[in-house]
Amino acid sequence: MKIILANFIHIYQPPTQSKRMLDKIVNESYWKILEILKNNPPIKINLNVAGCLLDLFAKFGHKKIIQEIKNLVQKDQIEFVSSAKYHAFLPLLPENEIKRQIELNEKTCKKFFGKLWNAEGFHIPEMAYSRKVAKIVEGFGYKWILANETSYNGKLFSDLDFTKTYKIKNSSLKIFFRDRRISDLFNEGLLSNTDDFLKNVQKEISPREYLILATDGEIYGHQRPGLENILAQIYRLHEVNPIFISKLPSLYPEEKEVKPVPSTWASMESEIKNKIYYAQWKYPRNPIHKMQWELTILAINAVENYKYKKSKDWKRARNLLDQGLHSCQYWWGSTSPWWDIRNIEAGAHQLIEAIQSLKMINKNILERGKNLYQKIIFTAFDWERSGRAHRRSIKYTEKIEKELYGEIRPATKEALELLNKKLESHF
Repeated sequence: MKIILANFIHIYQPPTQSKRMLDKIVNESYWKILEILKNNPPIKINLNVAGCLLDLFAKFGHKKIIQEIKNLVQKDQIEFVSSAKYHAFLPLLPENEIKRQIELNEKTCKKFFGKLWNAEGFHIPEMAYSRKVAKIVEGFGYKWILANETSYNGKLFSDLDFTKTYKIKNSSLKIFFRDRRISDLFNEGLLSNTDDFLKNVQKEISPREYLILATDGEIYGHQRPGLENILAQIYRLHEVNPIFISKLPSLYPEEKEVKPVPSTWASMESEIKNKIYYAQWKYPRNPIHKMQWELTILAINAVENYKYKKSKDWKRARNLLDQGLHSCQYWWGSTSPWWDIRNIEAGAHQLIEAIQSLKMINKNILERGKNLYQKIIFTAFDWERSGRAHRRSIKYTEKIEKELYGEIRPATKEALELLNKKLESHF
């Protein structure tokens, strides 16, 4: 069985990331991915480097990694995919902010990659599909986007025919769907060797179908030590034929029109059914999310409606707002199942700082912003101290395990039991 493998790797760090942590991730993950490519010339991957990560590379002394990416593009081993510069959660933002994030990313990537920057594909951060975002992306001239399988018909594991390629109905934009089951095996570190990979692929796709693998780059070596070695071994298999996503239509010319549904690469079928399309970023019964988005919209309106847009304070506020829209703060405030109060505070701080930077801002707006910021922080600390956040996280983990696998896996059950014991002893 020859496996036509189109591998998409997304690398990103929030603008608030520290030098110490970035250095660690660069050495444990990014360099190792590039070394796999360098040592295996037939390998091809689609790569999305968020614009804000390029800024961090330059700021913290990692310009060599930018040069190595350029070298691999010239060797036809990397095909660029564009995105939003600060990894903003696009479906929940006003149209002008979506366009700005895309424009900022284009400007930054052209600055670092020059004439080599020629991305035809677009990665919506978190694979958060919405028709609104797709229309804007199409308007920029991109030819295709990536989406999770759940965007096909709302099903967790769809009945997609991977002998065909797909196009969004009433649009010129092609849409390629990530194989969730195989991608999740990588994400969760559940592949121990190449035999595991081959066995699972043979179960998942027919000999005539292609496979789109789409993951965060940080899983290779940083989050999952040793997974980078398995990836290298997979690429050495004679059964694997690596290609760029853009080449799929020429190999699979039969095209089908689809009307995708809103979802992300973390979406669960039950959530889509209940029209909770973006649970990890805006859950209806999560008061932290509610306050985060109130502060987000307040900051956007304050900056955009400011009368003195040629002033230095507006330029500073605009830059802080651009950065403050990164999706991490909502993700870590979700308890679905993720939780980290440092990231919650860092995102909220950038948003309130954007408002505070406007010297002539209405005092009522400023006070409302401060109150929201304080409530977000106080609520987060209360949830941390009381154990509420961790209990919510456990409950959600149990839910998704049952939905994904039909039961709670033994390793997960053991981890949750240990966490429960810690909670009982502390609270």
